[in-house]
Amino acid sequence: MQTIGYIEVSGLTNAIVVADKMLKTAEVELSALDNTKGGGWIMVVIKGDVAAVSVAIEIGKQTVGDAYVGSTVLANPAPGIDGLSQGGLFTTPGPRPDPDPQTPTPTKTSEYSVGKVPQVEVIQPEASGTAPTNGVPVKVQPVGDVTETTKKATCNLCGDPKCSRKLGEPRKKCLHYRELFSKEHK
Repeated sequence: MQTIGYIEVSGLTNAIVVADKMLKTAEVELSALDNTKGGGWIMVVIKGDVAAVSVAIEIGKQTVGDAYVGSTVLANPAPGIDGLSQGGLFTTPGPRPDPDPQTPTPTKTSEYSVGKVPQVEVIQPEASGTAPTNGVPVKVQPVGDVTETTKKATCNLCGDPKCSRKLGEPRKKCLHYRELFSKEHK
């Protein structure tokens, strides 16, 4: 009967050290290294007989010290418990196998295949220099006015759009710091 041991530690390097120490100390095999959600915890799963797994878990606890989170030894695990840990921390997903390799998949021929060039109609702009308005009056603004009205003040102290200080930065970065705070700091 295989016994399953779980030990959870903080950090991948601690998990690797624990796994190494447990495998060298007792006759156990490494089943999985699982990344848990949040906190940077890693669960190391080992298998073996009851005494070997218990000793390995105790050695693992002593090895990591403060990085130890929790552990348990399941001496007689129920069927299906072994499959709960996925062990995919160091594996990368490979290519998916073709569900039916005998059936060729039809490929859709695109209208833009090699050798065919789509016909595109080129529209030339009007030479009059004005955009078509379709009878709707359009208000024209000078370019200089647009840039001044769209620039917003980022400084909550002076409200000047020219000030480079942003909300949350030190007061001394404000362009008008001396004017605003000269009375307070004397």
